[in-house]
Amino acid sequence: MLRTAPHSHIINMWHRRFAHLNQQDLKRLLESSGEHITDSLDIHPVAILDIEPIKDPTDVKPVTDPMDVEQIADPDVEPVTDPMDGEQVADPDVEPVTDHMDDEPVMERMDTSPRWETPGLCRICVQAKQQHHIVRTRAPRSSMPFALVHSDLCGPIKHSIGGVQYYIIYIDECTRYTEVYFLITKTAEEISAKFQHYQAWVETQGFHIKRFRSDNGSGEYNNSIFLGLLGEKGITFEPSPPYTQHKNGTAERMIRTLNAKARSMMLDANVPIVFWPEAIRTACYLHRRSPTSSLTDNRSPYEARYGTTPKIGHLRRFGCRAYKHIPPAQRTEKKFGNRSSMCMMLGYVHNTTKIWRIWDFKSGRTGRAVECSNVVFDEEENAHTEE
Repeated sequence: MLRTAPHSHIINMWHRRFAHLNQQDLKRLLESSGEHITDSLDIHPVAILDIEPIKDPTDVKPVTDPMDVEQIADPDVEPVTDPMDGEQVADPDVEPVTDHMDDEPVMERMDTSPRWETPGLCRICVQAKQQHHIVRTRAPRSSMPFALVHSDLCGPIKHSIGGVQYYIIYIDECTRYTEVYFLITKTAEEISAKFQHYQAWVETQGFHIKRFRSDNGSGEYNNSIFLGLLGEKGITFEPSPPYTQHKNGTAERMIRTLNAKARSMMLDANVPIVFWPEAIRTACYLHRRSPTSSLTDNRSPYEARYGTTPKIGHLRRFGCRAYKHIPPAQRTEKKFGNRSSMCMMLGYVHNTTKIWRIWDFKSGRTGRAVECSNVVFDEEENAHTEE
């Protein structure tokens, strides 16, 4: 016997399969195929037609229309007058599809709204699959130097000269001009003292800090001592939410840049890791004089801050050999003694171009950093040879 299909799409498949047959051909097909007709449909075993062998052709009720399912359907099943009319199909959850040839796609006409209170949101899916989402929107940049200052802390970094373990940076939003300070600890007192030094330097430049942006570290920034300093000067504190370092992206990215520059210089010259503070200081000095895509016309932060192109003729390779002149008063042999001492190039002094910061191996018991202007550099040789 022929049973009404449980879904409209199966009826549509049956319709397309036998639409080319006329009344006589369909009748002969039903009489001759018997129970094997389902094998010719090439569909799921739950077939549309489930036909028992016909013993007597006279027992078959005449079919006037090959698509008239009503005359051969199971009397216990609600008839379907039109194979394309899903309104009378047994499944009540299926929406009727009236015209498959419409210009509008069927899926756009179907009601796919979820069955919970908030459309488009599945509470279980959110709880099971939610991931960290970063919203990247470009904010307008401050047009006034030092109106907005970004800051971040890096460390701890062990094994350094003088016991330094941290460094903190302050970045001007307008010019990207960066200053770096080194710390032994990251207590609120020490960090507040460094900020006071930076604030005093900014004020000597004729500017005032209006906004201060950093992460939400309670030990470094979000404490009563530091907030008191900001409150006295009327500076607005703009901390990023917890565990959202990307909200302080300007300072985070600068930390990464300085670390990469310092690491490269130390590896190139085979400089021991204890000199990492000097490498960071020099990397910051060089970055201020390097073109950056974050500024208009790829200017350098130095040019954006002072309005002039920085001089670079005094730059020397970090970690190379530097021969410092020994004054006559410090010579052990007045006539035939050495007139220079081999040192190591470390960096520069403020914004000068005639003074260098070098490491004197013979000064003190283990050596120390000195500032010297009378120096001869050998940039082809490293002060520390590779072991």
